[in-house]
Amino acid sequence: MSMRCCSILVLALVGLPMLAVGQNAPAQSTGDESNTTRSIPAGALTGIVGLDTPSESESGEDLPHIPAMLGGEGASLAFRSEMERSNYLKGGVNIGAAYDDNAFLTPGGQVGNATFSVFPNIAVEQSTSRVRWSLGYAAGLTVNQQLSSQNQAAQDLAFDSHFRLSPHINLRVAEDFSLTTGVFGSNIGPGFQPGPGEPNASLITPLANRMSSQTVVETNYHFAPKDVVGVTGSFYDLQYSDVSTGAGTLENTRTASGAAFWLHELFRHDWAGFSYGYQRITFDPSGKTSVQSFAAMDTLSLSRTFTVTAFIGPQYSANQGVAATGPNSGQLATFNDWTLAGGVGGNWQKERTSVAAGYSRILNNGAGILGVVRLQNVYATIRREVVAGCAATFIAGYGDNEAITLIGATTPTSIKTTSVGALLERNVARRLGFRIGYFHDFQDQSGSSEPSQNFNADRNRVFVTLSYQWAMPLGR
Repeated sequence: MSMRCCSILVLALVGLPMLAVGQNAPAQSTGDESNTTRSIPAGALTGIVGLDTPSESESGEDLPHIPAMLGGEGASLAFRSEMERSNYLKGGVNIGAAYDDNAFLTPGGQVGNATFSVFPNIAVEQSTSRVRWSLGYAAGLTVNQQLSSQNQAAQDLAFDSHFRLSPHINLRVAEDFSLTTGVFGSNIGPGFQPGPGEPNASLITPLANRMSSQTVVETNYHFAPKDVVGVTGSFYDLQYSDVSTGAGTLENTRTASGAAFWLHELFRHDWAGFSYGYQRITFDPSGKTSVQSFAAMDTLSLSRTFTVTAFIGPQYSANQGVAATGPNSGQLATFNDWTLAGGVGGNWQKERTSVAAGYSRILNNGAGILGVVRLQNVYATIRREVVAGCAATFIAGYGDNEAITLIGATTPTSIKTTSVGALLERNVARRLGFRIGYFHDFQDQSGSSEPSQNFNADRNRVFVTLSYQWAMPLGR
């Protein structure tokens, strides 16, 4: 684990109790753990069961929803019945099996691979009137049936915190660190929203050991009844090792970004404004791009359950690397580029139904496969309680990556990915949960001067997870 991640973890454990001093007392517990158990499985959006800790924003504040592109949390698929202020120590273990019928994502000679995983996890979450934070850690082992060289101990650290520093100033600090084997590839859904320094989840990477860390810091100041200003900064670091033979080339990628914004309330629950953003994307061995963004935006809360956000504006990039197109195509060059960025997204949450959907066009990193790309992305996710204690999720996403710079002269210039899938979550007992899922991915690579790099490939993935989780109320 990187020194930066350890530092954030230590500061969180030491500093959060101090920040909470003098705030309202924690929410009272009934003293009966069974009363705190959710009847609906917690949403499994991004990874290891037990680390998902959805919580409701401060509903008493008349503040705008901060869009994901400005460092906000973005959409969540948690039902409103799951978004409760809480103080818990949680733990458990997840045992899972999965099968991928094309682990190397090749057009022919597919290699199937079954994996078996065991992941213990522990998490703590606390909520008061001014401080809300959660910290979760999971570590375990993944064993591959056919690809034993990729057997690896994996770990995931997730930290998210919100502070009301004063009646008019809010602060959010979040960190996510993971060390995994890239067996499952793309991750689509609400996490696939445009944000500062966000990873490019629309690309399916070859099988490799993957270490990533992401830090987001955002603060906003409600300096007038109808005006909010804010700044945000983030850093995303993606590193690969042990790339499977014949699976292609992957390069380490780093994205540092910052933004400043102003929002004005046009009428109740409709906030519009402007933002300026800067990103610096670097990737091995010598590629780098600086991106400046100017955007007009609007975020409208039609009700407590339905929010719509839109943005549009130009992006200017100064690039150094292998040009993907133009007179210097395939050669190391320095050049500038203009593009139009924009997007719209909506999120609707009810007691037993949650929907998130959207479209975006932005400059983004190429996830170690490409250099810098123009990414057009469409996604839709629906989560619905089928019966008490059983929830179904349907996911669909499409990503069109057009390269501006490449990591090598023969890498593809265009990668299009389509993914669809479904999940079923079921609580079979008070502490025991069951999850089964299926995903189908199709990826089209083109534009390479090397014919072997231009191909279509698809794969099917299925997984089953059995999860034992317990929760202990904190405080009185």
